[in-house]
Amino acid sequence: MRTNMSWSLAVVLASGLASGLIACGGDDGGAPSINTTADNVCDQVSDVACYNLYKCCSEGEIEKFLDVTDPRTADQCRADVHTLCERQVAQLEFSVKNKRVTFDSKTMDTCLKAIVAPDGDCATIDSMLPWTDACMTSAWTGTVATAGACDFNVECAKDNLCGPSRTCVALPTDGMPCLQDQCATGAYCDGVMCHVDHMAGEPCSATSQCQKDLFCDLTAATHTCTALHAAGEMCSGTGTCMEGETCLAGTCSGSTQTCDSATDCNGHCAGETTTCFEDEQCSTGTCSGTTTQCFSQTGCVAPSTCVFPIACVHPTCDGAVCADAHITVDYCTAATTALPL
Repeated sequence: MRTNMSWSLAVVLASGLASGLIACGGDDGGAPSINTTADNVCDQVSDVACYNLYKCCSEGEIEKFLDVTDPRTADQCRADVHTLCERQVAQLEFSVKNKRVTFDSKTMDTCLKAIVAPDGDCATIDSMLPWTDACMTSAWTGTVATAGACDFNVECAKDNLCGPSRTCVALPTDGMPCLQDQCATGAYCDGVMCHVDHMAGEPCSATSQCQKDLFCDLTAATHTCTALHAAGEMCSGTGTCMEGETCLAGTCSGSTQTCDSATDCNGHCAGETTTCFEDEQCSTGTCSGTTTQCFSQTGCVAPSTCVFPIACVHPTCDGAVCADAHITVDYCTAATTALPL
């Protein structure tokens, strides 16, 4: 099961948090001091949010972003963010008090420090967002084992969900029916059943079916899990290069059309002049190893794939290559909406 453990305050800020600013930050007006506990999380979050917004956004940007028509004072900014934060963490605080969730200050501190705008900079260029790794893991961790009492999913230990009977239920493994479209770590849900994540060279229809550091190469004749490409290696679009790398676009052979892979280039059905982009536009397929008809890759139950008798033939995509990513890190908006909750 692939999960993204980043928790975001985007829902709070995007909902119209009323916080125009005059000044935010530490007591001396500088960057806030980060030293979180389970009791002061919202104080820390509001300090970071207000510091970044005031330091890096113009008044007009702040008012537009926060959906207000007039500035607020620094104290009002922190009070508003704090109030909204408290509503977001109420469930977590309840679970911590019941000793079903633990809070890790170090994890939260690392994340918040990565989000604070650096001295002298409000926008930088990097290969990835500074908080990508720092905020990957939630500071709140469920501790209730399988069959233990729970009120919320967050209270259950890894690879468990809180079931209808308010007890933690283990996520299913290979060969078992999916539970709320989820499976245990190392397995994926095909919509019905759980299957072990595929290794390199094994067939797939989506990257979510492949093990870590692999992607499903949909440009190959047989779709297989393939190792992510390193800098300088040929690639076939977003998600096919290693972390910190980006796939620079190439050009369709015989034209000036840009492309990430051959499937981006205008193609034609084999033996015909009919224009196409996908094999499914040329003929009806059959799920491999069966006689079941399919019209797309989602029409087959893994590991079976949809095989089309007439292929969509594409020109080659020349020059698409992995290279260092150049990402603009905007501490006015992107960092603020990444605040961890």
